[in-house]
Amino acid sequence: IVVALVFSYSIYAVSLEIAQMGYDPAYVPLAIPLMKALGSILFTLWSVYSLCKTRENIRLRYSIPEERCIGCEDLCCSLWCSCCTTAQLLRHTGEYEKYRGKLFTQDGLEAGAPEAV
Repeated sequence: IVVALVFSYSIYAVSLEIAQMGYDPAYVPLAIPLMKALGSILFTLWSVYSLCKTRENIRLRYSIPEERCIGCEDLCCSLWCSCCTTAQLLRHTGEYEKYRGKLFTQDGLEAGAPEAV
């Protein structure tokens, strides 16, 4: 975590230095599109990984077996249809039609809401 924070701070510092440079709008330094592409790729990989691990933990918690793509179903679902995977996790872990969602709680629901299975 510390290495990631130092790395991201370094990229941020370099980005600020580049932003302060005076340059011709017709010429964009190669570093700017490269950093943008790298940031987009890293964010996409992190998003897929975190959704995959969340889905895996939910399946283990509620003893839900894999049905297709045994061994990589979580990755496939997270990679190819992240919106559907997120909706599936929300439907399975709470009754959002009856109870309001709440940030920074153990289950994402307001106090007193029963645990859905």
